[in-house]
Amino acid sequence: MIIPKEIVDWFKSIFASTNRRLSEKILNVPGIPEPHLDTTFVEHLMSFATPRKFKGDWAIRIDTHFLGGLAQFWRWEIADIGVFVFFQRRGQLVRQKVALLQSKRLYPIVGDVVELEEYDYMLGMARLNARYGPQSPILANRLFRFTRSSAYLALQPGSEQTEHIKEFIEKRGFPVYYLFYNPPRVPLRISVPITKYVKLRFEPVLGSRVVAAPVVFKLLDKIKQSPTLQELDDFLDPTEPTLHLGGWRLEYFMTDLLLACFEGRRFTDADAEDLSEIFERRSGPIAATVAVTVEMPDDAQLPE
Repeated sequence: MIIPKEIVDWFKSIFASTNRRLSEKILNVPGIPEPHLDTTFVEHLMSFATPRKFKGDWAIRIDTHFLGGLAQFWRWEIADIGVFVFFQRRGQLVRQKVALLQSKRLYPIVGDVVELEEYDYMLGMARLNARYGPQSPILANRLFRFTRSSAYLALQPGSEQTEHIKEFIEKRGFPVYYLFYNPPRVPLRISVPITKYVKLRFEPVLGSRVVAAPVVFKLLDKIKQSPTLQELDDFLDPTEPTLHLGGWRLEYFMTDLLLACFEGRRFTDADAEDLSEIFERRSGPIAATVAVTVEMPDDAQLPE
């Protein structure tokens, strides 16, 4: 890839910090609902919306837009986060790519995850004051425990969402990837209430991982149940040197694969109708978008 190392390193550091932020959120709020992790992902990237200039007339900008709404309400979204990558010279597009991320969090083998149901979206902010019946004391001790036997329980073979994604890939041809939200490491025990909030200052051993949807579907067809971290890791190709525990690290996928044009799909004006259906309709099957724009000098070339 012709993108200078200075830009590649900076871009990877952005998504490495995103990975740390997501892992830190699970560490401090182990029962957090999955949509809140999507919000964390997008919110963290908002800090980098101002264009960053590099040597040689290179520049890069990361834009975000959170949609939410009906796609989450009806629970059949094709992806939670859509990622665009635009390459341009003097403001003129040279190449554009897209990848779709469907997120799923790892559930503890001990401890409950807060689920956001249709009722929560109907009730809105009033749910914070909706206290019907006796409540558990906030000082009540609870334990959350994560191991390799923890499962991605919201990922189910034959579910309506899984079948929608399969149909979408076959019909539209746009790649979908599963973004797996994990704690920073396993095994892990978290006692609640906590005594202090933890700031994660190291790269998570586990953290957020990315796996292509067709690979995940093959695993689901094989095991006929929600996969555990161990099952996912065992199923991945052990000869693939770029894979990490439970898939590609988030920052590796975004930088070495997507930005470097090895993953994702290039698109043109001929794909406008399909992309409009995904991203522009308010009731479309996606919750948030991330757009990465790379400004290149006149003499820069992209690989075919």
